[in-house]
Amino acid sequence: MPQQARLRVHGHGGVEVELVTAYLTDLKYAYDSILFFEATIDVMRRITHDFPFPRYPFVSDFLLSRRIGGRTRYWLPAPDEIVSSVPRKEQLIFSAVSLNSPGVWEFLGTLNALEVLRNYLNDRHERRKDRAYRESAEQRRLALENLSLENRVISERVRLAKDMGATDRDLAPLLNELIYKPLVALDRYQDKGVIEDTEIPSHSDREGR
Repeated sequence: MPQQARLRVHGHGGVEVELVTAYLTDLKYAYDSILFFEATIDVMRRITHDFPFPRYPFVSDFLLSRRIGGRTRYWLPAPDEIVSSVPRKEQLIFSAVSLNSPGVWEFLGTLNALEVLRNYLNDRHERRKDRAYRESAEQRRLALENLSLENRVISERVRLAKDMGATDRDLAPLLNELIYKPLVALDRYQDKGVIEDTEIPSHSDREGR
């Protein structure tokens, strides 16, 4: 069973019910999508181990590529399929909340997925401290690319995929749909103060609370 951890999200209370509902939904979807990305690479690793063809078509066969309008499109699971793929023992648990200003939201889940969320939200929080901060589409793209290079969880899966013959073009639909887009969907909650920064407390920190 993957290592479990606790994600502590600092933010502010006094927010609309609709915003809280959307925030929890989008946070869970980002978490589930990260797990699905990990699982996809792991499945491909098992397939290439069992069927070690010299040039296994990495993503095109696994994601059932199809020709539409003269172009190749990659099929990806629908959101409900991604959510339902997460084993019960790995699901994100909303464990505690303190709706003060500032307040704290606490979630239990697998360490790898929570670490990706923590890295992304904290990096963006630091960038927003700059008074001249204006995030352009180009800056957002570079930040996401840096995440895939610097975050241990994602970079390790990307390395494994490339060892199996995947190219950047092969990996683009997976990274865009399962990592980048779900994370960017969290930006508006940080802009509204629902999320500020996050932490994954150590076991000793948790015992002290």
